[in-house]
Amino acid sequence: MIDFKRIRKEKNMTQTEFAKLIGVSLRSIQSYEKGNTKPSADVLMKIMNFDTNNDAYLNNDVLNKTNEPDAIWVNYESFMLVPMVSHRAQAGFLSGWGDEDYLEELPKVPWEVDKEYKGKYMTFEVSGESMESEDDPRDSLYEGDLLLCREVMRQHWQNKLHINKWDFIIVHREQGILAKRITKHDTVNGTLTLHSLNPYYEDQTVNLDDLIAIFNIIDVKRSRKRR
Repeated sequence: MIDFKRIRKEKNMTQTEFAKLIGVSLRSIQSYEKGNTKPSADVLMKIMNFDTNNDAYLNNDVLNKTNEPDAIWVNYESFMLVPMVSHRAQAGFLSGWGDEDYLEELPKVPWEVDKEYKGKYMTFEVSGESMESEDDPRDSLYEGDLLLCREVMRQHWQNKLHINKWDFIIVHREQGILAKRITKHDTVNGTLTLHSLNPYYEDQTVNLDDLIAIFNIIDVKRSRKRR
Protein backbone atom coordinates (compact mmCIF):
# COMPACT_ATOMS: atom_id res chain seq x y z
CA MET A 1 0.00 0.00 0.00
CA ILE A 2 2.71 2.48 1.06
CA ASP A 3 6.08 1.99 -0.62
CA PHE A 4 8.27 2.38 2.47
CA LYS A 5 11.45 1.43 0.66
CA ARG A 6 10.98 4.05 -2.04
CA ILE A 7 10.16 6.76 0.51
CA ARG A 8 13.21 5.84 2.59
CA LYS A 9 15.51 5.95 -0.42
CA GLU A 10 14.08 9.30 -1.52
CA LYS A 11 15.16 10.62 1.88
CA ASN A 12 18.61 8.98 1.52
CA MET A 13 18.23 7.12 4.80
CA THR A 14 19.26 3.71 6.03
CA GLN A 15 16.63 1.44 7.51
CA THR A 16 17.95 2.22 10.99
CA GLU A 17 17.78 5.98 10.42
CA PHE A 18 14.29 5.74 8.96
CA ALA A 19 13.10 3.60 11.87
CA LYS A 20 14.30 6.24 14.36
CA LEU A 21 12.65 9.01 12.34
CA ILE A 22 9.16 7.50 12.54
CA GLY A 23 9.62 5.92 15.97
CA VAL A 24 9.49 2.21 15.17
CA SER A 25 11.95 -0.65 15.40
CA LEU A 26 14.38 -1.66 12.66
CA ARG A 27 12.55 -4.98 12.42
CA SER A 28 9.27 -3.13 11.79
CA ILE A 29 10.79 -1.16 8.91
CA GLN A 30 12.17 -4.34 7.39
CA SER A 31 8.75 -5.96 7.72
CA TYR A 32 6.97 -2.94 6.18
CA GLU A 33 9.33 -2.93 3.20
CA LYS A 34 8.76 -6.62 2.58
CA GLY A 35 5.01 -6.18 2.89
CA ASN A 36 4.78 -8.65 5.75
CA THR A 37 3.28 -6.20 8.26
CA LYS A 38 0.59 -3.56 7.91
CA PRO A 39 1.59 -0.20 9.49
CA SER A 40 -0.65 1.35 12.09
CA ALA A 41 -2.62 4.51 11.40
CA ASP A 42 -0.16 6.49 13.56
CA VAL A 43 2.81 5.30 11.51
CA LEU A 44 0.99 6.08 8.27
CA MET A 45 0.20 9.57 9.53
CA LYS A 46 3.89 10.20 10.33
CA ILE A 47 4.86 9.10 6.83
CA MET A 48 2.37 11.50 5.26
CA ASN A 49 3.56 14.40 7.39
CA PHE A 50 7.02 14.28 5.79
CA ASP A 51 5.60 16.29 2.92
CA THR A 52 2.55 18.51 2.42
CA ASN A 53 1.91 16.65 -0.83
CA ASN A 54 0.76 13.51 0.94
CA ASP A 55 -0.51 11.80 -2.19
CA ALA A 56 3.03 11.70 -3.61
CA TYR A 57 3.78 8.85 -1.25
CA LEU A 58 1.01 6.62 -2.54
CA ASN A 59 1.50 4.08 -5.30
CA ASN A 60 -0.57 5.18 -8.29
CA ASP A 61 -1.54 1.60 -9.06
CA VAL A 62 -3.27 1.13 -5.70
CA LEU A 63 -4.73 4.60 -5.19
CA ASN A 64 -8.41 4.82 -5.97
CA LYS A 65 -10.82 7.70 -5.55
CA THR A 66 -14.51 7.34 -4.93
CA ASN A 67 -17.04 9.40 -6.85
CA GLU A 68 -16.70 11.98 -4.09
CA PRO A 69 -13.48 14.05 -4.39
CA ASP A 70 -13.01 14.31 -0.63
CA ALA A 71 -12.42 10.61 0.05
CA ILE A 72 -9.12 8.96 -0.87
CA TRP A 73 -8.70 5.25 -0.33
CA VAL A 74 -5.43 3.44 0.29
CA ASN A 75 -6.11 -0.29 0.38
CA TYR A 76 -9.60 0.47 1.70
CA GLU A 77 -9.60 -2.71 3.80
CA SER A 78 -7.03 -0.90 5.96
CA PHE A 79 -7.17 2.90 5.77
CA MET A 80 -9.21 5.82 4.53
CA LEU A 81 -7.44 9.18 4.13
CA VAL A 82 -9.74 12.05 5.06
CA PRO A 83 -9.15 15.83 4.76
CA MET A 84 -8.66 17.45 8.17
CA VAL A 85 -9.77 20.83 9.45
CA SER A 86 -7.63 21.67 12.47
CA HIS A 87 -8.63 24.14 15.17
CA ARG A 88 -6.51 26.85 13.55
CA ALA A 89 -7.96 26.20 10.10
CA GLN A 90 -11.63 26.28 11.11
CA ALA A 91 -12.16 29.91 10.16
CA GLY A 92 -10.99 29.20 6.61
CA PHE A 93 -13.35 26.26 6.33
CA LEU A 94 -16.40 28.55 6.43
CA SER A 95 -15.36 30.20 3.17
CA GLY A 96 -13.51 27.22 1.67
CA TRP A 97 -16.24 24.60 1.96
CA GLY A 98 -17.35 23.69 -1.54
CA ASP A 99 -14.09 24.88 -3.10
CA GLU A 100 -12.35 21.85 -4.64
CA ASP A 101 -8.91 23.51 -4.55
CA TYR A 102 -9.27 24.34 -0.86
CA LEU A 103 -10.28 20.77 0.01
CA GLU A 104 -7.40 19.30 -2.01
CA GLU A 105 -4.87 21.39 -0.08
CA LEU A 106 -6.05 20.25 3.37
CA PRO A 107 -3.83 17.73 5.20
CA LYS A 108 -5.24 14.21 5.34
CA VAL A 109 -5.65 11.92 8.33
CA PRO A 110 -5.70 8.10 8.08
CA TRP A 111 -8.66 6.29 9.61
CA GLU A 112 -8.59 2.53 9.97
CA VAL A 113 -11.66 0.96 8.34
CA ASP A 114 -12.89 -2.51 7.48
CA LYS A 115 -14.66 -1.64 4.23
CA GLU A 116 -15.06 1.14 1.68
CA TYR A 117 -17.51 3.77 2.87
CA LYS A 118 -19.46 6.00 0.52
CA GLY A 119 -20.13 9.69 0.98
CA LYS A 120 -18.23 12.89 1.76
CA TYR A 121 -16.01 12.70 4.81
CA MET A 122 -14.11 15.30 6.81
CA THR A 123 -11.97 15.22 9.94
CA PHE A 124 -12.50 17.98 12.48
CA GLU A 125 -10.35 18.78 15.50
CA VAL A 126 -12.35 19.45 18.67
CA SER A 127 -12.02 22.95 20.08
CA GLY A 128 -13.34 23.98 23.47
CA GLU A 129 -15.01 22.04 26.27
CA SER A 130 -18.72 22.27 25.49
CA MET A 131 -18.96 18.51 24.90
CA GLU A 132 -17.11 17.45 28.06
CA SER A 133 -19.14 15.78 30.79
CA GLU A 134 -17.97 14.25 34.07
CA ASP A 135 -21.11 12.10 34.14
CA ASP A 136 -20.70 10.84 30.57
CA PRO A 137 -16.93 10.63 29.87
CA ARG A 138 -17.13 7.96 27.17
CA ASP A 139 -19.43 10.12 25.05
CA SER A 140 -17.49 13.30 25.81
CA LEU A 141 -15.42 15.07 23.17
CA TYR A 142 -12.21 16.65 24.45
CA GLU A 143 -10.01 19.47 23.19
CA GLY A 144 -7.72 18.09 20.47
CA ASP A 145 -9.77 14.95 19.72
CA LEU A 146 -10.12 14.21 16.01
CA LEU A 147 -13.59 13.43 14.67
CA LEU A 148 -14.34 11.41 11.56
CA CYS A 149 -17.49 12.95 10.12
CA ARG A 150 -19.79 12.17 7.19
CA GLU A 151 -21.73 14.97 5.53
CA VAL A 152 -25.52 14.94 5.73
CA MET A 153 -26.44 16.16 2.28
CA ARG A 154 -28.62 19.28 2.25
CA GLN A 155 -31.53 17.55 0.49
CA HIS A 156 -31.91 15.35 3.59
CA TRP A 157 -32.24 18.26 6.03
CA GLN A 158 -35.97 18.50 5.43
CA ASN A 159 -36.33 14.94 6.78
CA LYS A 160 -35.90 13.97 10.41
CA LEU A 161 -32.21 13.59 11.23
CA HIS A 162 -31.10 10.47 13.10
CA ILE A 163 -30.52 12.43 16.30
CA ASN A 164 -30.68 9.36 18.55
CA LYS A 165 -27.89 7.61 16.63
CA TRP A 166 -25.23 10.30 16.15
CA ASP A 167 -23.74 13.44 17.57
CA PHE A 168 -23.11 16.13 14.99
CA ILE A 169 -20.78 18.77 13.63
CA ILE A 170 -22.83 21.85 12.81
CA VAL A 171 -21.18 24.44 10.54
CA HIS A 172 -22.88 27.76 11.29
CA ARG A 173 -22.33 30.85 9.13
CA GLU A 174 -21.70 33.09 12.16
CA GLN A 175 -20.85 30.76 15.04
CA GLY A 176 -18.43 28.57 13.09
CA ILE A 177 -17.88 24.84 13.62
CA LEU A 178 -19.87 23.39 16.53
CA ALA A 179 -19.72 19.86 17.94
CA LYS A 180 -23.15 19.25 19.49
CA ARG A 181 -25.88 16.78 20.31
CA ILE A 182 -29.22 17.52 18.61
CA THR A 183 -32.21 17.09 20.89
CA LYS A 184 -34.90 18.35 18.54
CA HIS A 185 -35.27 18.71 14.76
CA ASP A 186 -38.27 20.84 13.90
CA THR A 187 -38.91 20.12 10.23
CA VAL A 188 -41.90 22.49 10.10
CA ASN A 189 -40.00 25.58 11.25
CA GLY A 190 -36.63 24.40 9.96
CA THR A 191 -34.74 24.57 13.26
CA LEU A 192 -32.40 22.43 15.34
CA THR A 193 -32.04 22.45 19.11
CA LEU A 194 -28.37 21.96 20.01
CA HIS A 195 -27.29 20.49 23.33
CA SER A 196 -23.87 20.51 25.00
CA LEU A 197 -22.77 17.73 27.37
CA ASN A 198 -21.07 20.33 29.56
CA PRO A 199 -23.81 21.61 31.93
CA TYR A 200 -22.30 25.12 31.92
CA TYR A 201 -23.42 25.57 28.30
CA GLU A 202 -27.08 26.29 27.60
CA ASP A 203 -29.08 24.69 24.81
CA GLN A 204 -29.58 26.81 21.71
CA THR A 205 -31.84 26.76 18.69
CA VAL A 206 -30.43 27.43 15.23
CA ASN A 207 -32.16 27.92 11.91
CA LEU A 208 -31.24 25.53 9.10
CA ASP A 209 -31.00 28.48 6.72
CA ASP A 210 -28.03 29.75 8.77
CA LEU A 211 -26.05 26.53 8.37
CA ILE A 212 -23.37 25.77 5.79
CA ALA A 213 -23.11 22.03 6.45
CA ILE A 214 -24.11 19.24 8.84
CA PHE A 215 -22.00 16.15 9.57
CA ASN A 216 -22.60 12.95 11.53
CA ILE A 217 -19.76 12.18 13.96
CA ILE A 218 -19.00 8.53 13.30
CA ASP A 219 -15.60 7.95 14.95
CA VAL A 220 -13.16 9.60 17.36
CA LYS A 221 -9.37 9.62 17.75
CA ARG A 222 -8.59 10.62 21.31
CA SER A 223 -5.98 13.33 21.78
CA ARG A 224 -4.66 11.46 24.82
CA LYS A 225 -5.43 8.39 26.87
CA ARG A 226 -8.06 8.82 29.56
CA ARG A 227 -9.23 6.68 32.40
